[in-house]
Amino acid sequence: MMKRVFLLACAAWIAFFAVARDEQVKQWSDGMLQWSDFKGLPTLLLEPSSMVATLDVNSRIEGEGSRQRVALEALATMHCEQSAADTTRCTSQRLRYHQLQFDLLEYYRRRLQDEINNGSTGIEVEKSLKEFRNEYRTRCEQIARETSQGTDDHRLQDWEYTVRRQLDELGLPPVPRVSARKWNYGIYGGVGAEFPTGQLHDNFGASATFQLGLTGGYRDLRLKADIAYGQPGIRNANVYNVPDSAGFAMQGNASSSATHLMVGVQLGYTVLRSGRLSITPNVGMHYSVYSWELENYSWYKNEQGDHLRYITSTERRRLHSCSWMASIDFDVRLASHVNASPILGGSDREQFTSNLRITPWVARASYDKCDPAVKGYSFGFTVAYLGLARLLSF
Repeated sequence: MMKRVFLLACAAWIAFFAVARDEQVKQWSDGMLQWSDFKGLPTLLLEPSSMVATLDVNSRIEGEGSRQRVALEALATMHCEQSAADTTRCTSQRLRYHQLQFDLLEYYRRRLQDEINNGSTGIEVEKSLKEFRNEYRTRCEQIARETSQGTDDHRLQDWEYTVRRQLDELGLPPVPRVSARKWNYGIYGGVGAEFPTGQLHDNFGASATFQLGLTGGYRDLRLKADIAYGQPGIRNANVYNVPDSAGFAMQGNASSSATHLMVGVQLGYTVLRSGRLSITPNVGMHYSVYSWELENYSWYKNEQGDHLRYITSTERRRLHSCSWMASIDFDVRLASHVNASPILGGSDREQFTSNLRITPWVARASYDKCDPAVKGYSFGFTVAYLGLARLLSF
């Protein structure tokens, strides 16, 4: 378990500080092609020029908080740095040939946008995207053959007319803005620390903790369940305080530390959303288990009259407590994107948000099997990565 939490924390760290490189591109809507758009190196060109253009689907998140919307947009994109031209062999007719290719790509973009606007699910859109890419490649090969790579002006004009007529018939479809559904779900994991107080601190020390949890909610209502693990030191050599008739301890700890397993289930309500920050107080149940190896002793006198002990057996002992806990989640949104299909399966698109979660917490504990009973409060905090998903409504 600790290994999985460590790997999750590493993945979250990489996600927090990864920086993507910007690529210079041109959309069909940016205007007619110019030779200055071809910014690649022409040294390896067999033809006078080469254009790299792709059909894609982009999910753009707009607005903040409750006003946040997702724009699902099909894009016809020219990749300028991958497209190249030999200026000594470039002609206006050659540029028309590339513009025809770009216009054809826009035709398939509009068809794909129509499917998005008609409510196609994420998986259906991905399937159509693949089909349209194949059709585009096939028609580009056909145009190259029939126009002799754009050098046959008569056939080039015929294809230009055909593609522009198809564009006019389709028109320019709008880009829909959709909102996320009111239900959400996610997973979080991170590290923190626990600090027992009072009688708890008399017996057990502070410790680092590893946490993993699940969350779900409706609108601003939140439900979360998590498990945390730590290894605190044992401050009391005889937690159970079991002496014999002569007052000698009959038990003692076999090691200097215990394991502490904590399970929490809490219900919360988001009271503040401001920019990238949201604040959610929570209250719920806290189940706690301390576990360690215990040695059983037997005492005897040696010839000099000294009292000596020896270990008769070793056993595993546990202290259980079920009480209340409270916490406050401070969630800072780091990034959002849209998945083609939900993480848990299905066909709809899904908005996925990465967050940094900082949570101070307090829990009550009472271990009545000790003599005397051990009671007190534990205070702590966790710093975690939270991945939160919401399906998109059409």
